[in-house]
Amino acid sequence: MTKVLIIDDEVNLRETIAEMLSYTGYHVCLAKDGIEGLTKVVEFQPNIIICDVMMPELDGYGFVEQHKNSNYSNVPVVLLTAKVEQKDEEYGLSLGVKAYIRKPFTFKDLEEKIIFYADKV
Repeated sequence: MTKVLIIDDEVNLRETIAEMLSYTGYHVCLAKDGIEGLTKVVEFQPNIIICDVMMPELDGYGFVEQHKNSNYSNVPVVLLTAKVEQKDEEYGLSLGVKAYIRKPFTFKDLEEKIIFYADKV
């Protein structure tokens, strides 16, 4: 079973994504920010991480920077964001994220990224 870690400070979005993924057969773990996300990566050992960019405490970019220097750096990260600037996407990709999904997005788009990248670990 594919394990997905969702890191997002928006409770409703985080729980909605988790519910949809759980319903379709994924094992899901949740974190409210990048700091909690770093801990959950170690505890949960996901196949893929879905991470919001704009969060308090430690944002998505900061999470990715720390994640890529961890023992779990092989776990792919997909960033979710409301930011629409091309430079923001380029920055995320330069950090090594696998994909950059803009909000609003469809569940199909998200699941396609999960299916593609979770199997690459």
